[in-house]
Amino acid sequence: MTSAKLLFKLWIGLTLGMCLAAPVRAQESQVVYEVQSRYQYITVLDTAGGLRQLIFDGRFDGTDAIQSEMNLSNHEELTLSYSRHIMAALPVAAGLKRILIVGLGGACMQRYLHKLLPAATIETAELDPAIREIAAEYFFFKEDERQVVHIGDGRKFIESSQEKYDIIFLDAFTATSIPYMLATQEFLRAVRARLAEGGLVCANLWDEEADYPNMLKTYSTVFPELHVVKCASSGNSILVALPVPMGLTVRAWMDKAEAFEKTYPTGLNLPQLIQRGAAEKTSIPENARVLLDKDKETRPDGISHSR
Repeated sequence: MTSAKLLFKLWIGLTLGMCLAAPVRAQESQVVYEVQSRYQYITVLDTAGGLRQLIFDGRFDGTDAIQSEMNLSNHEELTLSYSRHIMAALPVAAGLKRILIVGLGGACMQRYLHKLLPAATIETAELDPAIREIAAEYFFFKEDERQVVHIGDGRKFIESSQEKYDIIFLDAFTATSIPYMLATQEFLRAVRARLAEGGLVCANLWDEEADYPNMLKTYSTVFPELHVVKCASSGNSILVALPVPMGLTVRAWMDKAEAFEKTYPTGLNLPQLIQRGAAEKTSIPENARVLLDKDKETRPDGISHSR
């Protein structure tokens, strides 16, 4: 048995989620499944608290990011802070007929949106085919005519697609970071081109990531209006990027959320999430720089590291 597997069996310590929530001491966790895919070592873990977690390239030293988390007694519940706050983008979009998500994970967002928006088609671009299999086998994910997964590079999918989407969610992470090529100006221009009229982009970002200010700067060169919602009890910030200026205030956003909840009860209290986490102005440091494709060569692995 490898040392990593021994740590699985004895693991008692701090768990740091993708949402970078306040550390919580776990009593005991059980490995449900583990596999080395083409891209990463994947672990499915059940906690003593009844949660199932997806972890990439786990070190099991208290710093691993939780890629996805599911309540085993309520599969549609959004347990991670970022997954709740990211839904604040829904009331801002002009339409909700077609949604694209880059990054599948345990399909928590996909399952939630499928139930919340019965008239919407949810498409997902996922690089790793092993993730698709794990989402189906261990996270109760089912594909149908409204829930479609495209296996392959998310950037290439967007660049080659001719479809238009009302919302594009960017939620693709490695074990420690957002892939650099999913954060550049060139990529974001391709994303913007795939938006329907009144559409928007919503990105899950780590605000403690070294490149976070640069990401904000890069988005600002492609999208004229940005709004950030800081996730409670986590190191995530949700970025809403608008291709056409709306002059959206926090109060107007809350009003949209209140109206949205009347038609689509989210169970999340979106107005409260917006009130607590949204800023009237997105601050970008003066020394922030634009991330460009050509700069990938200056990085040893082409990845924008979080820590």
